[in-house]
This record gives sequence, structure tokens and C-alpha cells, in this order.
Amino acid sequence: MRALTLLWTSADRRARRDLLLGALLAVGAEVAAAGLLGVSGWFLTSCALVTLRANTTWSWMYPSGTVRVLALGRTGLRYTERLTSHRALLGATVALRARMVRTAGALPSRQLRERRDGALLAELTDDVAAVGAAPARTAAPLTGVGATAVVVVALICVANPTAGAVEALLLALALAVAVHMNARAGAHRAEATAERAAARSTLLSARSALPELRCLDAVEHARDQVAQRVERARRADAASLAALRNSRLLLRLLAVLGQVAVLLLALSSRSTMQPVADAIGEALLVAAGYELVETLPQLLRDRGSAAHAAVRLTDVLARARALPSGPALLSPTDPPLVVRDLPAGLGAARTRWSSTLTAGSATLVTGPNGSGKSTLLNILAGRIDSRPPGVVLLGGSALPTLSAASVATMATLVEAEDWLADSTIADNLRQAAPDADDEALHAALTAAALADLDLDTPTGPLGGKLSQGQRRRLSIARAVLRDPAVLLLDEPTAGLDRPTAVRLLGEIRAALPRCALVIALPDQHHDLVPFPVENTLHLGRPVVRAATSV
Repeated sequence: MRALTLLWTSADRRARRDLLLGALLAVGAEVAAAGLLGVSGWFLTSCALVTLRANTTWSWMYPSGTVRVLALGRTGLRYTERLTSHRALLGATVALRARMVRTAGALPSRQLRERRDGALLAELTDDVAAVGAAPARTAAPLTGVGATAVVVVALICVANPTAGAVEALLLALALAVAVHMNARAGAHRAEATAERAAARSTLLSARSALPELRCLDAVEHARDQVAQRVERARRADAASLAALRNSRLLLRLLAVLGQVAVLLLALSSRSTMQPVADAIGEALLVAAGYELVETLPQLLRDRGSAAHAAVRLTDVLARARALPSGPALLSPTDPPLVVRDLPAGLGAARTRWSSTLTAGSATLVTGPNGSGKSTLLNILAGRIDSRPPGVVLLGGSALPTLSAASVATMATLVEAEDWLADSTIADNLRQAAPDADDEALHAALTAAALADLDLDTPTGPLGGKLSQGQRRRLSIARAVLRDPAVLLLDEPTAGLDRPTAVRLLGEIRAALPRCALVIALPDQHHDLVPFPVENTLHLGRPVVRAATSV
């Protein structure tokens, strides 16, 4: 129901009407198909019996006309249902996808950071596709199966109450089998998904740390870990497919049992030859019902996928709705960044920091490795929640109330290891400014002390063809192109010689004169800043308590 609710709320009035009409047409087509099989079987059998008995008073016109009407009705209903529902589903899916992308942009930076490898966008695309397919692949077929089963049992009950009761019991048993086996298959699918996710995470971690793994001679160990998880995922997939196969086999056995039961019960209650046609028609009617019942395993699987996708999408919508509204642009009268009683540092060396960072100001955060400089910058960028009583105001609004899109228009964080695409220098720069011309790109490279690099220079996977210092400065050039109100730099001088580091910081200030800079540097680099610094925050080394031996 959640999947259908999401589609219903995303579609317009015409699409909603078409979705309802399509569902009704699909149900009618399934019932017509079952009736066609039963009536045609009864008609052919009756014709054969009448021919043997030479009963000339029997008229073949009415049943043959019924067969013709059912055949044309089934074809027409299915064709009309495709024309009606597919257009509505496409429109509703497009509307839902746009709605989810807009909603994702309203999430806080800290939540988007958790999906920084693109998993959120991939999940939204896959989940919207699963929800969009729910009416055609799940809702309409399941409704058709239920309606057909009710019609079949009702007709059998009218002809033979005992046979109808037996068929109702067998159909209930078939439903229970399908649900049970689907639960087993679902557990195996969940296990396979978890193993593949773990394998993917391990592989990405190993890929980013490949040089270190080679130095430690641990590449084979990492490869074995990935291979083991992939193998467990493969076995879980095989177990899921086996459960589906067993489910279909059991349903086919129940179908045979149901047809035999109705045939024997119908023939045992009469002694004349004419009821043979009735018995054949009833058996074929039951066969038509069970033919649809055999699709239950796949339908239940699709329903489960759509239901899980709808839960995830609903959760994204709920998190976005729970956010207070905040301004998307910086007010000219407000300082870019205000910090009040923010816990800074780690362990016993933690202090409280309060400061107002005005336009064009510079703040220097120093401290040894492990003192919490990167954590502080991540808090200022909204990627980590600040702990009470700390308050961070960005553009006059509390940082947790701002969406990622709003934060991105005002503040930019350049981390120690930022992501680079396997492309060229120009392509990586245009991620920040897609419409920037070559002159603007060269100016950004100059500001990052990379004026000697050509725009067509390939960067390689994760920037592997560049040195560590070049990768860091390319990320800074990309940030300069954004012209943010607040620029947070996490150890931008690491790996640089002293003249290059001084020139880099000076070029950044010259390129962004109105930007509020927050620069995190290790203690030994505190004197590299070639321009006035209004605020300085020193984070002490956290106290490490030695273990006490007993």
C-alpha cells in the first residue's frame, strides 16, 4: 500500500483515473481468460458428446458466441489496459522521481555524507523504478488472481458445493505455501544483499588503501575477504532461487490435485454422459485459476521489493519533512559564520569555542595530529552534528535547520583527501562550475598554485596520476570556483614545500577577498599564513591514559 500511496500522491488527477481504470481492466482480462478456458472446454466436450448421441435439439450458437465474446473481451481488455495504465505509470514514475530528487536535496549534509559514494542516488533510482512498476507488476496481477479465484470457487460451488469447498481449501493451502516459501526466499535475498554490500564496502576500502596494502603484503587477504563475501552472496541467491522453484513445484502439485478432485467429485455425483462436459469445464476452470496461482511466488517477490522500496522512499520523505525550514541564501546583514559554545578538541583537552566570523576574515585552527581539527571543520560544514550546548549559525540560521543544498551555496569544505573523478583537470573543475570557461578554470588553478597544469591533463582513478599535493590543490581550485561565503580548508599545505604553501594561501585570499576562511594547520605550519588572522584556536593534544597492569 505504501508503494501505491507514493505513486498516487505523486500523480495528477488524470493519471490517478487512468491507474484505477487500468486496474479494473486488468482484473476483467484475468477473469475473462479463466472463463474462456472453462467455457471453451465445456463447449468442445459438449459438442463431442452431442455428435456421438446425435442430439439435434442441442444448439451450439450460444456457447460458441460466449467463447467468441470472452476471447475478444480478454484481448481487448488487456490491450486497453496497456494503453491506459502504461502512460499513467510513466507519468507518475517521472513525477515521483523528480519529487524524491528534490527531497534528497533538502536533506542535511550529514545525511548525504553517509551516501557520498552515490549510493543514495542509485537507491532512489532503483526504488522509484520498483514502486513505479508496482501497479502493473504486482497490484493488478494480485487483484486479478484474487478475483479469479473467488469467481472460480463461486462457480464450482454453484455446480457442486462439495467440490467448491475442496477447491477453496486447496486454494487457501496454495496461498499459505506461496507466502511461506516467499518468506524463506526473502530471508535468503536479504542475506545476499547484505553480503554484497559488505563486499562492496570492503572492495572500495581496499581500493583506496591499495598502496598501504601492498606495503603490508595484505592484498591477497583483502581479495580473499571480498571473494568470501561474494561466494556467500552467491550461495544465498542460489538458496532463494531454490525456494522459488520449490514453491512453484508445490503449487503445480496442488493444481493437479485440485483438477483431479473437482473432476472426480463432479463425475461421481452423476451417472449420465452429459455431466462429463460439465466436469471437463469445471476442471479447466480450476486449471485456469491455478495457472494464475502459480504466478504468486514471483508476484509476492515483486510485492516485497516494492514494499521495501516504498519504506525507504517514505523514510527519506519523512526525514525531509521533519526538518525546520531555513534560508537558502546568506543575508547581507548577517555574518557568514557564528559559533557559540562549540565543544572543540578531543578528550580532556576539549574546550568551548565561541567566535563570529565576518566576511573577509581568517580563522586559524592549529593543533597536533589527532587533536580534532578535522572533526571541528566537519561540524562547521554540517557533516557532523554539534553537541549541546554548541550552536553553529550559518548565514544567521542554525546549521541543522539548513538543507545540504542551502549549505552548499554558502560553505565549502576541502578535506584532506577529497574525491576526484577519473577524467581531466577541466572536468574535475567543472563539477563545481559546469558553465565556467577556460579562463575561469585557469584563474582557479592559479589560485591553487597549479598554473603549470594543462586543463587536458588526465587525473587517473581517484586522482592517482597526480601527486598528493596536486590532488589537494586541485580540490582547492574546485572550491575556489564555487566562490563560497565560507571556505573550510583541512591542512591545505600538507605535502607542500614552504614557498609553495605560502604562495597557495596567499593566492586563495587574493581570489576570495570576501570569503570567511577557516584553515586547519598542524602546529609546525602555523606561521605559513601570509595575511592577517583575526581568530586563532589552538587544540591541545588529547590525554591518553595508560593501561594499568594487574
